[in-house]
Amino acid sequence: MRAHLATGILGVFAFDSSGKPIEYRLFPKKPDAIAGRLRKSRSGEILPEELDIISELSKKGYRELVWSKDKQVKGMTCIRKKDHVGEETMQSSYRKLALDLRWVSSQAELNEILSKVNIELTKTELRREKRDQIIMRVASVMDELEKELNVFSEKLREWYGLHFPEASSKIQCHERYVELVARHGRRESFEDSELAKLAGRSSGMDFSEHDIEELQAFSKSLLGLYATRKRLSKYLENITRTAIPNTSAVAGSSLAARLLVLVGGLDKLSKLPSSTIQLLGAEKALFRHIRGEGKAPKYGVLFGHPLIQAAPRELRGKMARLVSSKISLASRIDNFSSRDDGEKMKKELDEQARRIRSRQVT
Repeated sequence: MRAHLATGILGVFAFDSSGKPIEYRLFPKKPDAIAGRLRKSRSGEILPEELDIISELSKKGYRELVWSKDKQVKGMTCIRKKDHVGEETMQSSYRKLALDLRWVSSQAELNEILSKVNIELTKTELRREKRDQIIMRVASVMDELEKELNVFSEKLREWYGLHFPEASSKIQCHERYVELVARHGRRESFEDSELAKLAGRSSGMDFSEHDIEELQAFSKSLLGLYATRKRLSKYLENITRTAIPNTSAVAGSSLAARLLVLVGGLDKLSKLPSSTIQLLGAEKALFRHIRGEGKAPKYGVLFGHPLIQAAPRELRGKMARLVSSKISLASRIDNFSSRDDGEKMKKELDEQARRIRSRQVT
């Protein structure tokens, strides 16, 4: 004979093939206790109530057990099936069962217990470690920090340009410019021969000692922000390698983090088709194309991937499809398993990219 075992908010029930209860063990009416048992059951652990019912079923001559767990039970042939008679009956009839078995006295009492149990389960879910959320927050902070650094560095160029305008065109790197202003202050103090020569015939106005002090103080504060950016960048690289090793290996730490921010997390990214991943960040261009106002985009933020940037213009579309398909696969491995195939996937990606480039040459 075959029995169907199901675990729900009321307890553990065994049903026959017609949905009639054979055995049951009710949970205590304590929301935290119920939530604890449901967490254990959903994680695959066998509850004492389940073992007790299985023992009774065996005594009654039942030899086949259908339930959602992939477990072995002595003396029973276990059949794993998510949607079976027991589960369907529990989902559709648990309110009637609760009243018939006098587990609750009214629907209002049952609703109150349901609410409290769901609150406990939600608390557990919120406490569960989600490293991709940390990655997204750090990436967002870095984006804002990058914007602010660019704005403040430009403002410093405008300010210091009143004293030494020729330096701005000679020093293109913002961080280097800030560092030199913080170190030397007055244009006459520059040690570089070319800059010193320009300073000697500069058209800029003279600054007082107080002006220079304030400029240097502001520059030093900007250097602190640049140091923060470097530290966060290193932290982001480390956390992406540990939390999403496969996606990080294929896309690179920075690009992987940006993709998570765009879609809202690893779970969402892992469920997207590669064609959608390919165009993330190019939504405006895509909508313009749909309206007939432009060409179809070939890539969005994926353009930042080294393989796409290094590819000839006519091959960038193919390279973007290749990279997006690998990212799609890598994100699913990161989300649904604990395997680290990052190095292997990166080698495969590089090899496939090499084949694409060699076919173009031939």
